[in-house]
Amino acid sequence: MSLSRRTLIGSSLAAAAIRPGIRPAYAAGKVLRIGISTSLNTLDPMMVTTGDEYIYANLAFNGLSRMREDLVVEPDLAESWTFSDDLKQWTFKLRRGVKFHNGEEMTAQDVVASFRRLLDPDGTSPVRSQYDMVDSISAPDAGTVVFQLKIPYGGLADILTDRQVKIVPRGAAGEMATKPIGTGPFKFVSYTAGDRLVLARHADYFEAGLPKVDGVELRVIPEMSVKISALQAGDIDVLWDLPLEQVKPLSGRSDLRVDSVPTASWDGAILNNAIPPFNDKRVRQAFHLAVDKKEIVELTLFGQGVPTISPIPPSHPFFAKDVVVPKSDPAAARKLLAEAGYPNGIKLPVILPVGRPVRERLGVTLQQLAKAGGFDLQVQRLPYSSFNAEVSGKAPLYIDGFFARPTVDTSLFPFLRSKGSWNERLWHYSDEAVDRALDAARSSADAAVQKKNYIDVQATLVANPASFFAYSVNYACAYRKSVDGIKTHPMKWFDLRYATLS
Repeated sequence: MSLSRRTLIGSSLAAAAIRPGIRPAYAAGKVLRIGISTSLNTLDPMMVTTGDEYIYANLAFNGLSRMREDLVVEPDLAESWTFSDDLKQWTFKLRRGVKFHNGEEMTAQDVVASFRRLLDPDGTSPVRSQYDMVDSISAPDAGTVVFQLKIPYGGLADILTDRQVKIVPRGAAGEMATKPIGTGPFKFVSYTAGDRLVLARHADYFEAGLPKVDGVELRVIPEMSVKISALQAGDIDVLWDLPLEQVKPLSGRSDLRVDSVPTASWDGAILNNAIPPFNDKRVRQAFHLAVDKKEIVELTLFGQGVPTISPIPPSHPFFAKDVVVPKSDPAAARKLLAEAGYPNGIKLPVILPVGRPVRERLGVTLQQLAKAGGFDLQVQRLPYSSFNAEVSGKAPLYIDGFFARPTVDTSLFPFLRSKGSWNERLWHYSDEAVDRALDAARSSADAAVQKKNYIDVQATLVANPASFFAYSVNYACAYRKSVDGIKTHPMKWFDLRYATLS
């Protein structure tokens, strides 16, 4: 039975391959120029952790499966897959004749080597814990890969669409940081930190006639105003991650196209369940009653998003649209605080991440709105780079958020399951009903079973909040009208196989 269904959800590198200032031979052709915000910290696809790096990883590499802009999962390097009745053995049949950028043919041994590297307990992959269900991986022949799982798991093909699970040549892992080689539609040419990443069309790409442009350049332009000016002047063709306050102003220009799409990316107030005051469920409930999420969306996102009750966005079929969520009621919030032992309300700091303007805005908005409900929030600002060491899992209240994950399971299980990897770094939440529902959902390949259990999770989160999920945020990009064949991807990367320039 095949599985392909709709799902949800440091330091700079030195210049490589060519000297700065020397342009590749294809520069006179159709080269798509994308404005990004920061330098890439790594060229190794297994190690990418930022949105700018995710773009590169999805242009130069392929996984076994891929996720379209409509969130449908389809084959990529695998042409099909099957699974056993108990969901513990998955078999992937590979496309044959696929060439790496160095001309070598991709085989099952390359897939096995890539995953063994990712799963190495002594390795440093940032996503290894998401694949803990994999017991072993083998290659019965050059065109077949078999995953043996420790538990029944219905979403393996879905999570193999993720950013870091790309296939590289066996034996080449040590060169990925400086001479990356993949099978993607574009191949690495050069990278100059602070300037640009240059990619050229992969002439031997396995999909005939693709890609359509001769190359791609990721231009590093930190200042958004400079980036917008470059787009308007035609110095770049695409602006990645357009600030939401710019969506409406730029939409009025005749030379540009602006897309704003719903995503499963979310921001929120992290309520630490392990320490006062949020170790009391009544205080967490009061926080939700104190503010109106619709007002937060307008003030923080300029209307470019929707309120949510978990990382599952309202646009997803598993969203619990029939679960009754109490409306904001500051008086009821104060009553709950009094019952919890805070008759005069609560005064506490809220830590905001410097350099994350939307999240900073969210923190200030919460400070203003929550006061009527008895929460006197004192804004403190800290560089986001310090959060892991000083804030995450330690402070009682801070603002954070996460990019969309490729499946509902990866969006919820690590965050809400007792002892989940992200749960222990964020809010220390524990609820037996949530644990049971999460376990049951991931142990089935039946969408109806998954939906029922995920609705149960959301209903429990309303009654016993883990934290304050403020909204699912829209993601926007701006394009010059000369660009065609690109859709804005909710996962914040680009599929440029069909992109054209006129």
